[in-house]
Amino acid sequence: MAQSDVSGDGSGTTRRNFLQLVGTAAAGSVITQYSSDVATALNRATNGSKEVVWLQGQTCSACTMSTLQGTSPSLEEAVSEFKLDVTYHPELMAETGQAAIDAMSDSPDILMIEGAIPTKIPSAATFGRDERGRRKPIVDWVKELAPEAEYVMGIGTCACYGGWQSAENGAPAVMDDPEEGPWLDTNVTGAKGVQYTHQQGDQGVLGPDFTSGAGLPVINVPGCMTHPDYVLLTVATLLNGHTPELDEFNRPEAFYGPLVHDQCSRRGYFDRGEFVDHVGEDSEKCLYTVGCKGPYCHCDDSVRLWNDGTSVCRNVGAPCIGCMEPGFWDNMTPFYEPIEQQGLLMTDIETAGKAAVGATVAGIGAHAARKGMGYGDTDEPPAEGAAENDQPPRTDGCGCGSGCGCNSEDTED
Repeated sequence: MAQSDVSGDGSGTTRRNFLQLVGTAAAGSVITQYSSDVATALNRATNGSKEVVWLQGQTCSACTMSTLQGTSPSLEEAVSEFKLDVTYHPELMAETGQAAIDAMSDSPDILMIEGAIPTKIPSAATFGRDERGRRKPIVDWVKELAPEAEYVMGIGTCACYGGWQSAENGAPAVMDDPEEGPWLDTNVTGAKGVQYTHQQGDQGVLGPDFTSGAGLPVINVPGCMTHPDYVLLTVATLLNGHTPELDEFNRPEAFYGPLVHDQCSRRGYFDRGEFVDHVGEDSEKCLYTVGCKGPYCHCDDSVRLWNDGTSVCRNVGAPCIGCMEPGFWDNMTPFYEPIEQQGLLMTDIETAGKAAVGATVAGIGAHAARKGMGYGDTDEPPAEGAAENDQPPRTDGCGCGSGCGCNSEDTED
């Protein structure tokens, strides 16, 4: 690629790692500002120098629809060409039937997988035929193509962790230990993520030791649905020869490092103990009491926003449902009940917040409430009533040490 300015401050570079840019950019501006560069990267797939295969398992196709919402002028044409020239995508490519399968690369540069993968009932997601003429399950395609791919990506929470298809069906199973109570049966189809599942002690289809041709694990880009920026910028980064930094769940840290709660526009109301009474209430108060999972969900959509940087679910009175996390769906439902009632948190946050309002010095009370929850850096013991093994939510991105999410640390362009 020709040398050009990336950071906007006059410094140039010959290579573009888009994921290094997202932390300092204004909401909705990354795709717009760097759309020509993303388009150049995608064109590598459309001109035949890079091959991309997009498989679908158990999916509603929302992640495909989300990814196609690139609206920047110079990117729109590239995405249009990209979706037509991907060697395989069951919904977007021009070919159909066997001709579509014949066009699919058997050693793609990037293998993108959308949707959960059924393992107990493989026939729940199939396409094409095997050598015996039987319908070929998606699980077989994944096991066949993943070792041949340079990079493998899980697109959306279903592909990353199994999503709602892997939710427990609620039917009582065998009571292995009467003292611990009856166990619930697992999901009917045996739906799993590509490399992980949300169920403790289980693993995804490829297993935790899998690495692609580039020596990387499956790169997870979760969300129900995932954000189009997350997909397009990660793909552009890989096509330009860069390796994104990944967190403990193999998600790009640039997107999934921040805690939703710390960047939320309603955070001040939480600290003052001002909460809504119901979902959709016409106020700017905190949504914690109606089930907001912001204290447990990591992504930057509070500042990146959706729909070309115009809004996010909290802006219209809908709480965060934690769809970016491995615990989604089982650990995050019921969606509209306070999370401490679901066993996710021992401390009564609402009481702590109201106590802060009544404090003589509101700032001190709010800080005490935050420490009681585990926010911010402190060596003090956990709040009374909290279990010793309660793990405080992360406060990634905050440079001041208070857990406010101010991003005061310098960010490298």
